Amino acid sequence: MSEDTTDVRRISVAEARALLETGRGVLVDVRDHRLHDDTHAAGAVSLPLAVIQATQGRVPAGAVPPDRVIILYCA
Repeated sequence: MSEDTTDVRRISVAEARALLETGRGVLVDVRDHRLHDDTHAAGAVSLPLAVIQATQGRVPAGAVPPDRVIILYCA
């Protein structure tokens, strides 16, 4: 995966919540599908980190809406 993080930044829980509540953000669970299936945040899309790494940091087409801020999490 590229080490270029110019378009990646940390945000607070409050900022993430505001993006989600206004429909401008999408929550992406980067854990493997098994862990996502066990439990995940409400409305989260499953997109394992391994998939993102395999595509050199690009989100596969159709995985998330293209007009949204992608909020990655693992927990």
